[in-house]
Amino acid sequence: MEKGVFVTGSDTEVGKTVIAGAIAAAMRAHGLDVGVMKPVASGAKEINGKLVSEDAVYLKKIIDSSDDDDLVNPICLKLPIAPTIAASIAGVPIDVDKIWKAYEELTNRHDFVVVEGVGGLMVPINDTLFVADLVCKMDLPLVIVCKDYLGTINHTLLTLEYAKSRNIRIKGIVINMLKNGDDFVREIEKYSSAPILGTIPFKENVSVENCAYGDIVEHFRREINISKIMRK
Repeated sequence: MEKGVFVTGSDTEVGKTVIAGAIAAAMRAHGLDVGVMKPVASGAKEINGKLVSEDAVYLKKIIDSSDDDDLVNPICLKLPIAPTIAASIAGVPIDVDKIWKAYEELTNRHDFVVVEGVGGLMVPINDTLFVADLVCKMDLPLVIVCKDYLGTINHTLLTLEYAKSRNIRIKGIVINMLKNGDDFVREIEKYSSAPILGTIPFKENVSVENCAYGDIVEHFRREINISKIMRK
């Protein structure tokens, strides 16, 4: 069995958090002890004097995680922009060692860890590391999330090609928030070197901001064969 999975996006706002949460909850329903992680988050809110990532809160709540916030989200930045820029404006360094230590602790605690990236694979974490470097260092397979928008074929295929160039193992693609039929789904399937794990329709009752899950986990478990993500 895999020790976890890394969830990345073809772009921002494609629903990585929703899909990462659904994977984690589906694994938990399968009987596994599951942890979640958002190594780097930008666009956090200040609550009682502390920066809090809505993504990390959502991931924790969907599986009733009791792990400390600093383990689940070791790097939390206020501005909703690229982490390197957000950190520079805030005048704080991004301590990558905190990420590695938190990840090691979570993998020691849990059977399976679902890690959600920030943006796509080429988002810089510091002057020398990109999100793809986190994936490689963690030695996790990739699930790529895209959604129904103009440009998604190009962005998804570019993400796949870059992942392949870095020798990152790819579990497959989840197409999220599907609204307008499946023409582009067939196009991605035709040109992709990775399988489409499944499609998730747009769901109005799902909101990361409001920590609303609706029926996303049940739909995910019906639509997507979780064993394809779980097994090596």
